[in-house]
Amino acid sequence: MTTSYTDIQRLFEQRKNNPLFNTSYPLSPDDWAKYLTPGTLPFDPSKPIAFYLHIPFCCQICSFCEYTKMCTPEKEKQRNYLEALDMEFNRFIDCYPNMKIYGFDIGGGTPTSLDASIFCQLMSMFEEGFVVDKMVTSDYEPSIEGSFETLVEDCWGPHKSYYIAKAGFKRLSLGVQSTAEDVLSPLHRNNISVSKMGKAIEEWHRLGISKINLDLMYGLPGQTIEMIKKDIEVIRDLNPEQVTVYEFRTNQLRTNYRPDLDRCFNQYCELFNGLLRLGYYGEFGRNTFSRDPYDCGLSSYLRHRMFDGWQYKGFGISAQSMSPFGISYNIGKNESVGKLLDQDWLINNGYSYEASTYYQLPCQELLNKFIAISGYSGGFSLSAAKNIYGNDFDARYNTIVRFLINENLITIQGDRLQLTETGFRHYGSVLSLFYSLDNHL
Repeated sequence: MTTSYTDIQRLFEQRKNNPLFNTSYPLSPDDWAKYLTPGTLPFDPSKPIAFYLHIPFCCQICSFCEYTKMCTPEKEKQRNYLEALDMEFNRFIDCYPNMKIYGFDIGGGTPTSLDASIFCQLMSMFEEGFVVDKMVTSDYEPSIEGSFETLVEDCWGPHKSYYIAKAGFKRLSLGVQSTAEDVLSPLHRNNISVSKMGKAIEEWHRLGISKINLDLMYGLPGQTIEMIKKDIEVIRDLNPEQVTVYEFRTNQLRTNYRPDLDRCFNQYCELFNGLLRLGYYGEFGRNTFSRDPYDCGLSSYLRHRMFDGWQYKGFGISAQSMSPFGISYNIGKNESVGKLLDQDWLINNGYSYEASTYYQLPCQELLNKFIAISGYSGGFSLSAAKNIYGNDFDARYNTIVRFLINENLITIQGDRLQLTETGFRHYGSVLSLFYSLDNHL
């Protein structure tokens, strides 16, 4: 089907003010039903791979969190979960023994919410088993997520923070989200004092964790420009190496709350301009910022996943994996996490949360997923897109690109298709024009 310039213009206008078009893809799980395939997702052993470990435990459950999680269970269930991850990882390595590793992230949930002794076990598994004798790329940079609340109380003793550094993690990412208590409290979130945050960051640097990333959110219910300005002041005082900003999306609360797109855009602009004034580097439309102009503010896992579309393997409950052949989701996406930690369940399932759903995707759908992920960078690499889609990319998307350039929604800068300020205001509508239009016209 040939898509006309008028069709594209009409579709853009239809989606322009619809917050459901963001960086989520597929637009509906039903869109992939026809690609559901028995078996497990294969990987290309000639290409680098990254690993992601999902720890679905938190000390408290924030109401805006989209991820699979539960309140941190008793120690025995934590230990059982790590045992399952260890077994899964070793099974995978046995199947693909010579793959080069470009990244390794541990996230959640809140990995640092694990009991101190269990967390030490996780770090030992990483240090002694997950990466020993493995080949890594020159820019390999593992990263772990945490929270101030779960680290600050013990960061002056040989506990979690010490073992993070000892295991070789140089990057630690923590969620602040907002400094406004009136905004955080209804979302079941809280923060420690800024002075305690500052002391903790100093100690982490002393231990050798050289990159601290802090997450902020905008578009939260009740959030104002004045609150955003206060967040910028806190970043100035804490001076982390990296800052990541996330838009609060309409599907992140099970209520009728609908973010105002103009307010979200204005708050992003305030964050962008404020961070640049503080000396951070970042392109407009991107959600990551760094004090180093040659560092895009991401771990190597996220960097190559976002900019290059490289393959990755996820371990643990509901973790996602992607390769040139498709995408898979592990057990637990729509199940009770508590049930999956039960000893009998683990024994009966061979201590495995391996993929329950594998989609063998055509190049068009793999491209759509890549563009959705890369949207966090404010655009995408044309060479990566062509590598995924094939030689027909230019012919297939020429009319769309022409429309977007004519409307001042994108620019082409070398290998990058980048959103303009106007384009970023409607980024979901712009990026979704590259999706399977035949199904949505």
